Amino acid sequence: MEYVGLADCNNFFVSCERVFRPDLWNKPVVVLSSNDGAIVARSEEVKKLGVPMGVPYFKVRDVFEKNQVAVFSSNYELYRDMSNRVMEVLAEELGEIEQYSVDESFFRMDVKDIAVAEQELFWLRETVRKQVGIPMSFGLAPTKTIAKYASEKEKRGSGVCLMTKEEWLKQADQVLLSELWGVGGAMSQKFRAQGLSSVKDLLSADPSRIERLYGVYGKKLLAEVSGDQSRSQSIHDDLPKSIMSTRGFSKTTTDFSVLAEALAYHVSKAAEELREKKGVAGKVSALILTNRHSDWVLRGGGKEAILPQATNDTRLLLKEVLRLAKEVYEPGVPYKKAGVVLGFIKPDSVGQVSLFGEDAMENERLMEAIDGLNKKIGPDSVTIGRAKLKSGWSNRHDHRSPRYTTSWNELPRVS
Repeated sequence: MEYVGLADCNNFFVSCERVFRPDLWNKPVVVLSSNDGAIVARSEEVKKLGVPMGVPYFKVRDVFEKNQVAVFSSNYELYRDMSNRVMEVLAEELGEIEQYSVDESFFRMDVKDIAVAEQELFWLRETVRKQVGIPMSFGLAPTKTIAKYASEKEKRGSGVCLMTKEEWLKQADQVLLSELWGVGGAMSQKFRAQGLSSVKDLLSADPSRIERLYGVYGKKLLAEVSGDQSRSQSIHDDLPKSIMSTRGFSKTTTDFSVLAEALAYHVSKAAEELREKKGVAGKVSALILTNRHSDWVLRGGGKEAILPQATNDTRLLLKEVLRLAKEVYEPGVPYKKAGVVLGFIKPDSVGQVSLFGEDAMENERLMEAIDGLNKKIGPDSVTIGRAKLKSGWSNRHDHRSPRYTTSWNELPRVS
């Protein structure tokens, strides 16, 4: 019988830092957001201190000092490279995988013997730990939603959970809908308003009623939690609805050339991710924002445009983003943040036509060459529309660790 598996890296950002700082294993560690603003990753030791996710750093600085918490700025180049290494090991051992996020990937496994399948996952978990150094959790179940739940269930235990349909249905009355993958706070409230709190409540409901109340989403979720593979289709599309890249500045700027370089950086990152996912975007948005706590809060903003032809070409997207940004920009206004959003995403198999009148295949080969060089030499080795990061718009990273795996100048030294 074919099962769906989820491979999930535990406390991924924290684990990446610990790989190169073995003295920090089993000690409290946090990673901060862009500009060192808020907590975006916590070790189990920090969670036990009662520090919530997303809390501003300045509010818990005293707690961290008292408990000797190691603090790191976000080091996305390191995390991205470590993610690639984990995914390469998984793909080599499992065959085809479906990467869902930077630290999660779905896969399929033919299960003939439950005990044997569990041992294979334990072996895979140890293989990733030895080759990359990242601890992982594995969930294996009939559907993606149940596999996700299984992975979370054993994250603080053995790290491996194989859940059959029978086992899942036995505990359906104990599993809250709010605990399921993709059921956010608003949707959870809608379920409760109709007297639906647990998975058992949903399975006991009339399917036509669920579809009438919650549409296609409700129908697909019901199929997922039923544990019936023949009925199940993931409630999550393979392609994201949108891709966003934004970042706040360490200090405000009124200079459009600084904003333009920041936007070029974000277009490059978003377009690269879009190409990795084999997608093209039909809509693009440019954002230039002021400090929301200042007197300029009502200035700045964003503007979007529908592209004549869906594309993942960095040059075409950047040209449109800069045009939109110029329409929003006001001289003399201090801007604190910039970013881009790509929308109307669909598979790149639909084909692209260049806005420049160039051959689409030539554009595709150029983007592949740039992506290949950046992967081989290091991120941002080849850029479009910008130079290296300017201090005028780059974010704060007072606690950033070295980029051990992507920068020649920051390789770890052994003495």
